[in-house]
Amino acid sequence: MKTFNKLIGAFLLFTLNPLSGISQTTNDNEAGISTSNFQISIVPYLGTNGTRSGTTINDYSFNLFGGYSAGTNKLEMASLFNINRYDAKHVQLAGLFNQVGGKFNGVQLAGLVNSSLDSVQGLQGAGLVNFTATGLRGAQMAGLVNFSGQQAHGFQAAGLINFSGKEFNGFQGAGLGNFAIGDVHGTQAAGLINFTPKDLHGVQIAGILNFARNVHGSQIGLINYSDSTSGAPIGLISFVKSGYHKIELSTNENLPINFAFRTGTRSFYNIVMVGFRPEFTEFTTWAFGYGIGTSPRLGKKSFLNIELSSEQLNRGNVEALNMINRLHVGLDLQVAKKFGIFAGPTLNYRLYENNYDRHPDLFIYDGFKVISEGTYKYNSDLGGQLWWGFRAGLRFL
Repeated sequence: MKTFNKLIGAFLLFTLNPLSGISQTTNDNEAGISTSNFQISIVPYLGTNGTRSGTTINDYSFNLFGGYSAGTNKLEMASLFNINRYDAKHVQLAGLFNQVGGKFNGVQLAGLVNSSLDSVQGLQGAGLVNFTATGLRGAQMAGLVNFSGQQAHGFQAAGLINFSGKEFNGFQGAGLGNFAIGDVHGTQAAGLINFTPKDLHGVQIAGILNFARNVHGSQIGLINYSDSTSGAPIGLISFVKSGYHKIELSTNENLPINFAFRTGTRSFYNIVMVGFRPEFTEFTTWAFGYGIGTSPRLGKKSFLNIELSSEQLNRGNVEALNMINRLHVGLDLQVAKKFGIFAGPTLNYRLYENNYDRHPDLFIYDGFKVISEGTYKYNSDLGGQLWWGFRAGLRFL
């Protein structure tokens, strides 16, 4: 046992002695920065570079727990952490975190955090956070957050958030949100929100909200916002500041008074609608619905309307399925700058619960009738009816 202890002591003295021949250092400049082929340490300052750890740039650096150096040229590994005061290159691996005070070029992998106080060129992969204070040229992949303080060119993938402090070029994919303070050239895909206060040249895809100033491409999400767009925003609600916005008052064979709001672009817009019958009875017949449409230009002041919509027709409370699905093809004439008229036929299909006996009458005008009806093969409680109808009205704005 005594012999074994002596061997261990001799090994540590030999490997950790700053003056040993294993760590060969040379002075590089007047600032006292030295270079070393390689170093071995247990923790900062307890290694072959000793008290010179913070002023030595190593080609190869192996740290049992953690290391501290002026920089790394080729490879650095630690079970816990690596800290470099200045630049680092090629490969840096740590169980917890890597910290570089200057630029990093290469591959940086950590169980928790990678950080560079200057730029990163290459790959950062971390279980939690990747951070570069200035620019990124390459890829960042993190379990939580990727952060680039200035321009980013390449790929960002995060479980929660990607952030670029200036222009972003490439692909951002995040579980929650992507944020770029400058223009975006490429694709943003997020579970909740994509945001840039500047221009988008590409595609935004989000589960909830897409936001951009001028869009040269497309937005796909539940809610889309832009000042202007050259493409078609696709979603439940799309608002383009300089786009297509209309308030509509109309009538059809089911309800004499209908209000609707259209928003989006003429190439693709959303419709939110509500209608009612002015009856002085205990239970009012009314409907609410949603639709989508397109309105290509036919002439200088004429447009074609092609729309699909669904509305729930009720008497009093909503108590049973009574859905009217409608295809409308009509002519839209712009009579004045903010006033138009429209009219056209509709093909309608009603899906309803046929065991409910308080549905309102279907038609309010004579001359309309169901041309086909039946029940569903696998659910006899559901009925279907088909008929031709019409829509006509006025549009404002």
